[in-house]
Amino acid sequence: MLLEGHMFATPENRRAGLVVSLLVAALAMPGAAQANPEMADSISPYLRLHTDDPVQWRAWDPALLEQAREERRPLLISSGYYSCFYCHVMQEESFQDEGIAERLNENFIPVKVDREVDGALDSYLLEFQRATAGSAGWPLNVVVTPQGHALTGVVYAPRDQFAEFLDGITERLEADYDRLVDLARRGSDELTQQLRAGEEPLSESRAGRLPQVLWSRLEREADDLQGGFGSSTKFPHSPYLHAMLEAVQAGTAPGWVGEFLEITLDEMAHSGLRDVLGGGFFRYSESPDWNEPHFEVMLEDQAQLALLYLRAGEHFGREDWIELGLENLDFVKRDMALREDETGEQADTAEGGFRGFASSLSAVDEEGREGGAYLWPEADLESALADHDYPDLVRAWFGMEGSSVFDLGYLPRRGAGVEALAERFDLDEAEVREQVNAGREMLIRAREARGLPRDEKVLTGAHGLLLSALAEGAQHDERFREAGAAVHGWLLEVASDPDQLPTLMGLPADQAGTATLNDYAFVARGLRDWKPATGEGEQGPALALLEAAWERFRDDDGFRSEPEPPLPGMISQRFHPAVHRPSPTTLIFRLSAEWRDASEAVDAAFAEYDLRPGRAIESDPHHHARLILWLQQRDR
Repeated sequence: MLLEGHMFATPENRRAGLVVSLLVAALAMPGAAQANPEMADSISPYLRLHTDDPVQWRAWDPALLEQAREERRPLLISSGYYSCFYCHVMQEESFQDEGIAERLNENFIPVKVDREVDGALDSYLLEFQRATAGSAGWPLNVVVTPQGHALTGVVYAPRDQFAEFLDGITERLEADYDRLVDLARRGSDELTQQLRAGEEPLSESRAGRLPQVLWSRLEREADDLQGGFGSSTKFPHSPYLHAMLEAVQAGTAPGWVGEFLEITLDEMAHSGLRDVLGGGFFRYSESPDWNEPHFEVMLEDQAQLALLYLRAGEHFGREDWIELGLENLDFVKRDMALREDETGEQADTAEGGFRGFASSLSAVDEEGREGGAYLWPEADLESALADHDYPDLVRAWFGMEGSSVFDLGYLPRRGAGVEALAERFDLDEAEVREQVNAGREMLIRAREARGLPRDEKVLTGAHGLLLSALAEGAQHDERFREAGAAVHGWLLEVASDPDQLPTLMGLPADQAGTATLNDYAFVARGLRDWKPATGEGEQGPALALLEAAWERFRDDDGFRSEPEPPLPGMISQRFHPAVHRPSPTTLIFRLSAEWRDASEAVDAAFAEYDLRPGRAIESDPHHHARLILWLQQRDR
């Protein structure tokens, strides 16, 4: 299952209070097919996957709460995304099971959510699950009362355990419906109070110690042997690494940080986390050595990691990292580009038919096998390299010898080096490189014939992140200027009316959705980065988005995730965390500080905003690393 950072999993926040504790204790899980027209017509391939489930899924609509009140049935909101492996597993085990379908259809209003389309709703449900269970991830299944309050939730669970979970909730609701609905309301109020308490500013002395608290936390969680954070499941956590790199560049990082970054970037680059054949990074690894990835590939990860390797390569003088960052952008252009037709030709401009880049590549292949597109059974490997002069050399280079970790075959990764292979096969080093390149091309051609399902939603915010990476890439190689110009042009087009920025590009307005705070921040930053990198474009459109973000999302308590939160428990926060993607508020603050003289509206809003760090930042400083270090740098 995909576990995110434990935003509220601190000793203080785990004490969810009497109401939430009683609620969790009361509801905790122990140790005929009908097509769904709403799913079939959805713009989301994730929802379309569920068209033929016997579960009578509904697409999210706030009006469902009114139906729930009339019927006195809770909602079961199930959130996931197309490339998520365990989302596919849970569909097969549970949502296509007649017994589970009967439970859901009779006792709940089943709602299926694509987290990339309804991002603010998904984020709120994740916050609830973290606060009450200590961790969260996808697929995420949360029971919501007709009044809109989250009651209890569960991530992936095998069929029988999920059935027990549903039966337990149903029995308790039948026995004492009104009390549980009231408990959910009170639990929602208490969670809101916890979040509000976390917003309370620290004293000046405690705020001044935040950089030390941050570095202590990062050092405690850092794996100084294999890189990354933690000792089991590992994510790249790009925001943490970006913050650390910026501190190294500014000369404010402790001495251990530079070496840790080098270890981490090297380990991720040559391990199974990275597709060493075609480029690109998988979402995360279940092993601390990065060699047991789950195989989903997300556009937002590629953008962040390409930018990280390019900037780190520049700072540390590592040409290999720069080449890797550029290779990652080449991977996006080649394997994630949405083609105009079947010729395989990618149009260069919006006017010429540019369709953007897919949001993700699926973890499962067309036969439903996790990693099937990337793993090499012995027979496939022999066939792909049948015409190569030195197939064993290619296998040795990519570490595809001996036993395999995966049942489906070998995962290419770093193997023997050039010098060792030259000695082993009695070749000079130039010949080894030539043979490796020839073998790589053979393997890539064979792999392309397999096909790989992908999610063709065009995410506005992810393209903002990608534009920042393409701007950096264009400074190293002109070949990225054309792709960047196409992304830049399309973002300018959809941002022409800042109040109407969509969540998805390339769709009619009634299908494109309303952009979230993330979308505004990521696009504004991407447009801002393109100008100094290329000399093209103006800051006006980015500044207009920044002004709109301050106007549309800010209230007296902070920033909302979306203009009109769909559930009552979704509150504003002064500081939004950065776990796997940048914090939108931190980006907004930094851009506002940079452009204070350019906009009276931004200047006034930013000047009155309370930037004193709160208790939640002290509890989880790594989720706010760039904010803490930016405030430190600003106040020096």
